[in-house]
Amino acid sequence: MYLDKVDIPTNAGQRAIADIIEYQLVEDLVSKGGRKPSSVRTIEDVMYKDKYIDIKTRDIDREFSMPNLISVDRLMKNKDKHIEYKLVDYQVRDNIAHIVHMEDRPIWTICWSAMKIQNLGLGQLQLVKTSDIPYYKGTKEEWFIELRIQMNAFYKKQIIKFEKLINE
Repeated sequence: MYLDKVDIPTNAGQRAIADIIEYQLVEDLVSKGGRKPSSVRTIEDVMYKDKYIDIKTRDIDREFSMPNLISVDRLMKNKDKHIEYKLVDYQVRDNIAHIVHMEDRPIWTICWSAMKIQNLGLGQLQLVKTSDIPYYKGTKEEWFIELRIQMNAFYKKQIIKFEKLINE
């Protein structure tokens, strides 16, 4: 199935639209042999072949969008798995969400200039650039080395921040 538009309720918000799109994409992959997660605490929306696929949607008419990808702790614990994002851009016109772009990206192909570690739990990897996401030029191994460097820099900033709070 090629998903190009989704009928939506008149009062549906961004989260409801995203849920509908995600549901339809998961159902499509399940019909092709994919598997839904067995628990709510998984890294994927659907498992397809050897891929852990997480669907991320974006309303291109909204100014602010920094989708959470995955906690850096969970990512490091699962770095030997094939974690892939299905990035879906849509636009709402006349109560129909039109899919304008869909792209499949293994996490290690996303350039670091498009991501940031934010303060949630032990650190949450977020997209800061959500359109025309550049590709990482190195290998998967080099990407994970850079992840460790980014995590260390994040944790050092957090230490400084909390030491300042303690001193105040």
